[in-house]
Amino acid sequence: MSLRILEIGVYGHNGELNSVKLNPSGLSIVTGASKTGKSSLIDIIEYCFGREHCHVSDGVIRQHVAWYGILLDRGDSRIFLARRNPKPPKTRDPDVYYAVGTGLKMPECVDWNPNLGVSDIETILTSSVGIAENVTTVPEGQTRNPISANIRHALMFCIQDQDEIDSRKILFHRQSEPFLPQTIKDVLPYFLGAIDENLLRRKVQLDLERKELRKLQKLAGEREQLANLSGARTEEMFREAQSVGLIPPGQPPAQDIALSDLRAINPVIQEVPVPPDSTEPIAILRRERTSLRRELGVLKERLRQIRHVEDVAGGFAHEADEQRARLATLGLVAKGDVETCALCGSTDLHVPLVAEMHKTLSGIDEQLSQVRREVPRLQEAQGELVAKQNDVEDALKRNQGQIDALAKQDDAFRTERDSQLRLARTMGRIAYFLETLPPPPAATTSVDELDAARKRVEALEKLVDPENTAERLTSTLNLIGDYMTRDSEKLDLEHSGSRLRLDIRQLAVVADTLDGPVPLFRMGSGENWVGYHVLAHLALHRWFRQKNRPVPGFIFFDQPSQAHYPAEQDRAGDLSDLPDADREAVFKLFKLMFDVAVELAPNFQVIVTDHADLRDKWFADAVVARWRGQGLVPQSWIDARA
Repeated sequence: MSLRILEIGVYGHNGELNSVKLNPSGLSIVTGASKTGKSSLIDIIEYCFGREHCHVSDGVIRQHVAWYGILLDRGDSRIFLARRNPKPPKTRDPDVYYAVGTGLKMPECVDWNPNLGVSDIETILTSSVGIAENVTTVPEGQTRNPISANIRHALMFCIQDQDEIDSRKILFHRQSEPFLPQTIKDVLPYFLGAIDENLLRRKVQLDLERKELRKLQKLAGEREQLANLSGARTEEMFREAQSVGLIPPGQPPAQDIALSDLRAINPVIQEVPVPPDSTEPIAILRRERTSLRRELGVLKERLRQIRHVEDVAGGFAHEADEQRARLATLGLVAKGDVETCALCGSTDLHVPLVAEMHKTLSGIDEQLSQVRREVPRLQEAQGELVAKQNDVEDALKRNQGQIDALAKQDDAFRTERDSQLRLARTMGRIAYFLETLPPPPAATTSVDELDAARKRVEALEKLVDPENTAERLTSTLNLIGDYMTRDSEKLDLEHSGSRLRLDIRQLAVVADTLDGPVPLFRMGSGENWVGYHVLAHLALHRWFRQKNRPVPGFIFFDQPSQAHYPAEQDRAGDLSDLPDADREAVFKLFKLMFDVAVELAPNFQVIVTDHADLRDKWFADAVVARWRGQGLVPQSWIDARA
């Protein structure tokens, strides 16, 4: 359905209304001088359509207006929306009033209470314009989120403010704002009908079928995985039970038999006997062993000393015996005091007396006799020490044996305890496994069921093939290009004889010339920029209306004559002072708007705010307000608050 604007108004702080009534179809022109509020009409429309913030410029309007209001016609009924003007410097106010009715008129004064939230405006108008539930598609590999086209998006194709209409870099409303160029590219195919409601319904159905197919595949996979996992865990538990003797050894049987054997295991485990405390006996034996080792050390040291003395005595006896053997020859010498050599009898040398040598020999004999008497006693003592050493070593062996016996007994108890603990641990694992074992899987998804789901998905994928959508979009853009090319013959524009097209990737008008494509940003002069903006949007709305697309049935152009009739040359809208070429260009531009508006009536309106005021009858009939000396805000409101 077509959503058109019947009236735009403001309410003063005194509650009074001042408004401009628009033609319900065809061309509506508000002409007037600068600073009268013409351009603010766009900001009021956007604010009443649910834009978050109020972009009406600070000044007379923001100071003297309490509420903004707009009356809409949706064919079968009318909608009145009013939003409270936020007090500067605030740009947002939550108060909204909404009314709907077949014969509804704009209230003459503020006699209402807020009854709607700001977010609800979008919902109401989105539904009123006929935008069905939709989600834009995002190509694979791109990370942006899908969005749902709504009334705010549709409004971007219905407005051209004075900073946009003569721009060579942007074509659509708010295109210069962050992220919005991509948003326009995403939603435009839906509004053009390249992605229609039937396709969207098929996409929704495809998403549901894909979800169902994934569900069936997941269930089948989970059941198979569960069966494999249960079988593996059952075999693992069976082998572990065999390792501790709960089940006889052998190859694990089938899963159901293995589970039956595991469930049949006696859960009662014999208690581990408590071993005696062997700590104290071992400690006593170790202390005894320390004492024995100390005693053995003392004995070994005494044996070493005795053996050393024996070795010394033996060496002495050997040396003394050799000395005695040498002196034993004295028996061959005569006894006396002759001072002659005992061997040769010579008297020439001084040698020891024979008596002296006999005396020495006697001393050696005495020493040898003493050594021989002591050696047996040393050997006897050594024997006693060796015997004691053997006794101590035997005692150490017995001590070690006792310690080893106690240790073995303790190890046996420990081994038995460890075995019982392992058995108990295994029993616990088996019990936990049996308790947490999932129930047997239900009947698995049949192959036929999965095949049927796959075929449904494949059939829907062919219907929503992106290539088909791209072909439809290309076809639609070609037709819109034909409209632009045909209408361009009515304007004196550069490249007007060339084929024109709308490039959705660049969001620009492109002229295909013999020298190659020329996009809007490479075209010169403000006249061309304004002309191609008007051509593009009129062509878009011709398509919207012919296809009954869910886009509001109006296009708002702000200052389209500015390239020929700038504000500083305004002479009460009179174009007589302009060069003939400029007057002719302005005339053709407005005439094109008028012709398209008449062609698409009664479901389409062109709204224009401008300084120009042509004298032609068709133009004069389209003028709904002349703001010269007065404007959107009455002077009486300003005087009352002065």
